[in-house]
Amino acid sequence: MNKNIALIGNPNCGKTTLFNTLTGTYQKTGNWTGVTTEKKEGFYKKDKSVIITDLPGLYSLDAKSEDERAVLKFIKNSPPSVIINVLDGTNLERNLYLTLELIKLRLPMVIAVNMYDDLIKNGIKLNCEKLSKLLGVKVLPVSALKKLNIDALISVALKAKPVINNLNVSKNYAFQWIETNVKEIVTYKQTKAELFTLKADGVLTHKIFGLPIFFAVIALVYFLSMKIGGFFGGYIDKYFEITSEKLNVFLTNNNCPKWVVGVCCKAVIQGIGTVASFLPQILVLFALMAVIEQSGYAARIAFILDRFFRAFGLSGKSLLPMIVSCGCTVSGVMATRVIENKSERRATVFLAPFMPCGAKTAVFGWFSYEFFGGSALIATSMYFLALFSVGVFGRILKKFKAFKDSESAFILEMPNLRPPSIKDVLSVLIEKIKDFIFKAGSTVLLVSVALFFLQNFGIKGYVENNVEESFLFFIGNALKFIFEPLGFGNWQASVSVLSGIFAKEAVVETLRQVTSAPETLFYSKFSIYAFMAFILLSPPCLASLVTAKRELNSKKWFIFMLLFQFTAGYLVALLINIIGLMVINSFYLILFLIVGIIILSIVALAKTKKRGCKGCINCTGGNAKCNIKEKRFTT
Repeated sequence: MNKNIALIGNPNCGKTTLFNTLTGTYQKTGNWTGVTTEKKEGFYKKDKSVIITDLPGLYSLDAKSEDERAVLKFIKNSPPSVIINVLDGTNLERNLYLTLELIKLRLPMVIAVNMYDDLIKNGIKLNCEKLSKLLGVKVLPVSALKKLNIDALISVALKAKPVINNLNVSKNYAFQWIETNVKEIVTYKQTKAELFTLKADGVLTHKIFGLPIFFAVIALVYFLSMKIGGFFGGYIDKYFEITSEKLNVFLTNNNCPKWVVGVCCKAVIQGIGTVASFLPQILVLFALMAVIEQSGYAARIAFILDRFFRAFGLSGKSLLPMIVSCGCTVSGVMATRVIENKSERRATVFLAPFMPCGAKTAVFGWFSYEFFGGSALIATSMYFLALFSVGVFGRILKKFKAFKDSESAFILEMPNLRPPSIKDVLSVLIEKIKDFIFKAGSTVLLVSVALFFLQNFGIKGYVENNVEESFLFFIGNALKFIFEPLGFGNWQASVSVLSGIFAKEAVVETLRQVTSAPETLFYSKFSIYAFMAFILLSPPCLASLVTAKRELNSKKWFIFMLLFQFTAGYLVALLINIIGLMVINSFYLILFLIVGIIILSIVALAKTKKRGCKGCINCTGGNAKCNIKEKRFTT
């Protein structure tokens, strides 16, 4: 019979690293809270009859967030054969509160004090035997990263019996009990990592310098992604262009039908080339993002932005899912499960897709090289436009009754800064490559083939060069009026926006198929930037939408989210286009000023009538007395 071992512990205690070591599989790990957002299962690599379950991190069994409720539901409905309570050996005082609660469950349990190698390295002594006697549970020092005592841990876990302990520490005295006993168990010495973190945080989280440093770090990430990734991506793109031309000549010389030549050369080869040319940018971007996460700087970013976002009425708890969304929107939406407040969680699901995921970043990189001379500042500006939009539209959401109580207290764990693990960074890259190739790549390829047939076939059959008779032209022509005010009201840009619903990378492939001169689709660089802003803020890809629908668990809220995101993208793109028109043509500047004055006058007049004002001296400067009686207030 299979035995199920559940890994339970605080966030950032090393559960996921232990899971990877035990199962030989890979899950994303990070030096910050909230990486695991749902339970993962795998077989113990040395015994396939043993199932290892990695559960989301939690601080207490008093379930508040979706993740905490999921852990409790799992324990209640499917009690594991044994619990391995994973503790962060460098932070026992915080971790032991959950241990005291788990003991009360009376389930078979063993305690794994993780990161024991760090304790040895920093001269910290831990009396595991004394801790074991105090708790009545077997305690083993382990290192998931260095694979220390891993096999011994499983061996002890498989022999574990239900906890029988009369230890009964009330919630009110739990931390007092922990503090008293930890002093007797641990010979503590401030580590070099703690000393370095203390000094570094004085600069990284400084109230004045913290934000500029963050801006500089993000700008550097995008600069390297665009320059290094773009350099290699350009060569890959040229290789596939040459391959496409050679295949075209070969198939034509062998008398293949034109539509077959088109499918093979323009749809398949070019589609694969588009995906392949994005790979270097994706690799550099995710490598740098992994370094930020593994080093612990991601938590500092959340701390810095918390103050900024609170100015817009948003809670800091929304920040971590948004940081995750910079890698993948699907993961970011799922990460909202760590938020306890239902309204805040819903608001974060609405806003997290605004952040530029890897796919959007690749698209912005292509636009930067195609239209802006390869400037990395263009792609970087998209990140800051996303942050600003989250703040502004988050403030708008707060106007709705359902989101008014969405702000809650934000308690952020600050892990020690540490050098990123090369192994974990490489693991992230391997996972992202697989995900990009098999998911995004396959989607882009299918969209590319579908676009070719829609562009080359119509009601009359194969239309060849008569694109105006194609199905694609009919679809794009029907949609183009929607985007006319945004500066890209043509059928080509319209169908590229539509293809982005399936995968954002497909936007580029669509533009490359429908025109050989994409610059002719936009009247200026302002309209190009407006197009990029709409891609950034409009509803995300299909996979992200499916995830959001599941997390919202409401058809009504899902439809409202779609309308909200489309409106946000539309308004921002419209504003950018209006600014562009005013800069380029003074006629539009005068026109918009006149319209603005008229609108403001109407609003002011409506407010005046609502108050019942007759135009007294207070409003007009005349001699008329005020006809509104003053209201008196008493306390």
